[in-house]
Amino acid sequence: MDERMAKKTRANKGKRPIVIGISGASGVIYGIRTIQVLHELGYPVYAIVSSSAKKVCKIENEFDINEEIVKYTSFIYSDKDLDASTSSSSFTVLTKGMIIIPCSIKTMALIASGVTSTLISRTAINFLRTKGKLVLVIRETPLGSIELKNALTISRSGGIILPASPGFYSKPKTIQDMIDFIVGKALDMVGIDHRIYKRWSKSDQDLSSQAS
Repeated sequence: MDERMAKKTRANKGKRPIVIGISGASGVIYGIRTIQVLHELGYPVYAIVSSSAKKVCKIENEFDINEEIVKYTSFIYSDKDLDASTSSSSFTVLTKGMIIIPCSIKTMALIASGVTSTLISRTAINFLRTKGKLVLVIRETPLGSIELKNALTISRSGGIILPASPGFYSKPKTIQDMIDFIVGKALDMVGIDHRIYKRWSKSDQDLSSQAS
């Protein structure tokens, strides 16, 4: 174990790992930001990055995704690494959960069909079969009958479908605010305590009404 990994291990001691899948949908920045926040909160991160996600990141963000997230992760796997730790339910049962962010329509279809041809889909299916926490942050619009059926299948199997649909009650001022809203919502679903977005508060609205 090198010094960098040793420091991560010491910092993350006592917290269960999180698996983050980043597929080839637009919005790869959501996945990158999620990994950054988890690192700041002291959670070990096992990242799975698809080849399509690497291409999308180059187009949307103009940098190499692996080079960007390596300092925030314990391990980075390719979607083709079917023998990685996360491919086994004996590993996934020890984790806090899995977030696929963003989740492509193809990845959602593989999971809904029980097809374990990629490490992301194989790992996700492990979470479903063991009743673990699985969150799919889909970033696609519009959704047709096929996509909705697949989403329903996963939801009925215990997964959580979380569209990348930011709220505006927090009065976002920047794109980063909108990214953090979605990332925060995803972290909520796996029980991670954080303060990266402003939550809804009726008292805030009451004070606003009184001021006007």
